[in-house]
Amino acid sequence: MPMSNQHQPPNASHKLQRGQAMVLIAMAFIGLAAFVGLTVDAGMLFIQIGHLRRAVDSASLAAANQFREGRTLAEIEAAADEFIDLNSLNPANAVIFICDISDPTAGNTNVYHDINICPKDTNGDGVHNDSPPRKFVRVEATMPVEFAFLPIVGWGSIDIRAEAISETASVDIVLAIDTSQSMAYDAACGDFDPVDNPNDDDDAWAETNLPGGLGFPDGVDDCDVDGTVAKVGGFNDDYMRDPDNCNDVDLVAAGIQGECQPFEDVRAAALALVDRMYFPYDRMAVISFDKNAIAQLNPSDNISSIVSSIGSLTVFKLGSCAGWVPPIFNPSGCTNTNIADGLKVGGAQYAAPWFRQEAVPIFILLSDGAANAATDDAGNIICPNPSGTNSSPTWVQPFCHDEDFEIGISAVGEKDAEDWAVERGYFVGCPDANAYDPTTTSCTGPGQGAVIFTIGLGDQLINDDKCHLPSYPGGCEANQGEELLRFIAAIGDDGDPSTDPCAGEPIGQSCGNYYFSPTGTGLIQVFEAIASRIFTRIVH
Repeated sequence: MPMSNQHQPPNASHKLQRGQAMVLIAMAFIGLAAFVGLTVDAGMLFIQIGHLRRAVDSASLAAANQFREGRTLAEIEAAADEFIDLNSLNPANAVIFICDISDPTAGNTNVYHDINICPKDTNGDGVHNDSPPRKFVRVEATMPVEFAFLPIVGWGSIDIRAEAISETASVDIVLAIDTSQSMAYDAACGDFDPVDNPNDDDDAWAETNLPGGLGFPDGVDDCDVDGTVAKVGGFNDDYMRDPDNCNDVDLVAAGIQGECQPFEDVRAAALALVDRMYFPYDRMAVISFDKNAIAQLNPSDNISSIVSSIGSLTVFKLGSCAGWVPPIFNPSGCTNTNIADGLKVGGAQYAAPWFRQEAVPIFILLSDGAANAATDDAGNIICPNPSGTNSSPTWVQPFCHDEDFEIGISAVGEKDAEDWAVERGYFVGCPDANAYDPTTTSCTGPGQGAVIFTIGLGDQLINDDKCHLPSYPGGCEANQGEELLRFIAAIGDDGDPSTDPCAGEPIGQSCGNYYFSPTGTGLIQVFEAIASRIFTRIVH
């Protein structure tokens, strides 16, 4: 008869089942602990990866900003390391790579050289210089991640890696400089001011360097009997207001064309801007405008050519005006602040053959007065008469534009010099054909898509007192020149003329992309402020 379980001790079966259950529960706890451990360690890993990526992005931007400033490779890497440290990721370290344009080949052994961020070798000669170089910086960082639970199974840590490529925007700057005759008007007889200009001696250079001078500056405001101060010696101060006198061609070899003021301050500030650029990555074109505009230099990365071009600029000297005779006194062709042509010739620098898709187009326009000259697309001089008949009455000031700044056809019933400047501001600053969207801009058509900065210089821009009250009994808008420059800047700050950061701002105040400098000596700071706003972006 087979044995049965009836002879086993009481509750033995239940004890056996409980023992098996405890083993299963223990195994389950081990599995759960392993799962929790893996989850925690995986979470730590992904958190650290994300943290490292963000730190490397910041480090790459910092490195690119240093690249823009032309720092050494050691300084660029130090900036990247600093941002890694600021993100509390010690012992992670950043390593930077650039394209070494001194030897853009795969055989370059420079430890910072990365051939993969050099221009493509399109002609197959092994040298990666077949297109303009771009300011790429690749930042790579690695760091160990210590695990909390995996060391139980012998896996204590893992190295993680992240990289980012940043590009400091290569810039194509078009610098359009007013060279009209008023750029010599700081040297004026009787402009002595005991507070702002206590040592006014505008003829100091002539007194020192020209025949008939004293051989030294006398340090006083020299005026003749028509001035407010008696002439002491040397030349009359207003001698240097004549471009024939202050444009000294003997100084061209020294890189200084003359002693016209405030133009020499303009030149010095422009050359300081050149020092902030990073060649050969960046380029600059130089445009002068007075009666007409001239492209003195097309976009170039040759610093010697740029410096020479700026150094050779002269202040315009207005010759005879055939129409300025009685009884009509037609000023057409006699005015010489042609902002419209400056914008037209300057904007053309962003077209073929100089256009670069990867570069940021920057347009800097400097003027010291209202637009009072223009030519239409056929080259005809624009100077409507306030009467609208171009006959009687005689032309009156302000010449070639009406008394107020407005958008659209002027009060004389046809486009004046100011209207042409506005139209060509649209040409330069409205979004290009690839970006133009009528739902996002008030521009009526595409332009060149340049970022425009405008600079207003001097008192005449905000306090023009040349107004013929019999013709304009309500007076003229004294800051008409500034209103135009502000509007052009509003076009080019975001590609939309309707968004104006200067709306409601006081007269003579910098705002948005418009900068005002009451004197030439303040232009260095203005150009420095503009240079600091050239931006950097992450591209990968």
